[in-house]
Amino acid sequence: MGELARKLFPEGIRIEREEDPAKMNKKSLEALPARKPLFEAGFTYKNAYALADILVPVEEGAWDLIEVKSAVAVKEENYFDAAFQKYVYEGSGIKLRQCFLMHLNNQYVRRGEIELNELFIKDEITAGVDNLLPKMEEEIIKTISMIAGPEPDIQIGKQCRDCTLKDFCWQFLPEDHVFILKGKGEVAIDLMERGILKLKDIPEDYELSARHAIQVQSHKSQRAFIDKDSLRIFVSNLEYPLYFLDFETIGPAIPVYDLTRPYQDIPFQFSLHVVEKEGARPVHYSYLAPGDIDPRPEVMKRLVKLLGSSGSIIAYSADYEKKCIKAMVDIFPEHAGWFEETVNRFIDLLIPFRKFFYYHPAQEGSASMKEVLPALTGISYDGMEIGNGGAARFEYMRVTFEKGVSEEDRRRVRAALEKYCELDTRGMMEILQALKQAA
Repeated sequence: MGELARKLFPEGIRIEREEDPAKMNKKSLEALPARKPLFEAGFTYKNAYALADILVPVEEGAWDLIEVKSAVAVKEENYFDAAFQKYVYEGSGIKLRQCFLMHLNNQYVRRGEIELNELFIKDEITAGVDNLLPKMEEEIIKTISMIAGPEPDIQIGKQCRDCTLKDFCWQFLPEDHVFILKGKGEVAIDLMERGILKLKDIPEDYELSARHAIQVQSHKSQRAFIDKDSLRIFVSNLEYPLYFLDFETIGPAIPVYDLTRPYQDIPFQFSLHVVEKEGARPVHYSYLAPGDIDPRPEVMKRLVKLLGSSGSIIAYSADYEKKCIKAMVDIFPEHAGWFEETVNRFIDLLIPFRKFFYYHPAQEGSASMKEVLPALTGISYDGMEIGNGGAARFEYMRVTFEKGVSEEDRRRVRAALEKYCELDTRGMMEILQALKQAA
C-alpha cells in the first residue's frame, strides 16, 4: 500500500532501513537538506523511535507528515499513531506543519489504469493529533514502565475482542465456560464477577434469556436441544430441486479488475450440489477461475444456466451469496430480471442455528458452519490444506497474482481450493439431512 502511495511523489527518496535506530536517525537527518519527499525516514527522541511513511517538504523549512493506511476511513488509533510520530519528529528538531492520513477511497471504481489520485483520499488530522500531543510523553513513560515490569493483571472482558493476546489471556477458562453464551458478553462478565466460570455452575435462580437457557441446559445435559416444530416448518419450506451453493471470494484492497472498488467481494469460485428430488443422488458442479481475467462474467453465465427457474437455493449465511450476485448484476444488468426472479428462492441454512431451533454443546456457542458441521455430522475441516475462507482467499490471490509462483504450487493450491469449496456444499447437504432426522 505504501509503495503504491509513493508513486504520487515521484521525486521522493526512500531511506534504506537500518536495524539500529541511531543509524537510521543519522541517515534520515542527512537526507533532510535535499528537501525532497522522504519515504520511511526514521527518527529518535529520548526513548522513542518512529518511522514516517511519507514526509513532504513545504514552505519555511517545514514538513507535512503523511501516514498511509489500507483502511477506508480515519480510525481513532490513527490519531494516536500520528501523535506519537509528531512527538518524536518535533523532538528531533523537525518542524511539522500538518498531519495527514492517506487511505483508500472505497467509492473509487477502476476503469483501465489505476488513477492514484482517485484511489487515495488524504484527510487532514492535525487538530486531533495536537489534542493528544501534550499527553504523549506521559503515555510513553507508562508504556515503557509496563513493558519493563511484571505482566499486567487485567481482567478479561469486552475490550479483549480484537486483541492479539486474547488466546493467551483467556486460556485459564475451563471447558464449557460462561463466555460461550451467545451475545455481547455482558451476562458472562456478570457471572465471572460473581465467581462463576462454568455453565454447569450457573444457579437455577439466575435470570437467563430463553436462548441462554437453551445453551446452559444443553451443556449441562450434554445433549442437543431440538425445537422439532420449528425445524419441521423450516424443512417444509424447501422446494425441489435443491441447489446447495457456496462462493469463495477475493476482496483486494487495490482493485485488480475493471469496474471493481477497493475491498469489493469478487467470486472467483463456486461449488453447487443439485438434488433433483427427495432421495436422488446429488450432482456436483464447480467453477474455479483461471485468474488471468475477471471471473464475474463466467460465474454469472454458469449460475444463470445451472440454477434453473424453480427450486430452493440453499446457502449458509445466504445474504452473502445474494449480495455477491447482486453486485455482479449491477455490473451486468442484462441479468437483472433473472436475479429478481431468483433472489426469493434463497433459503438460509444458518437460520435454524441462529434462531436456536437446534443447538448442540459441541458448537460451543457458535453458529458457524465450521462448528455446526462437525457437531451434527462428525465431518470436519481439520487437516485440510485449505480449511477456511480466509485461507482460500489468501492462497488464490498468492498463486494468481504474485510473481515467481511455480506451476506445481499453483496446481496444488487450486486442487486444495476445489476440495475445500466442495466440502462446503456437501457439508450443507449433510447438515440438512441431520436436521431432517432431528425433526
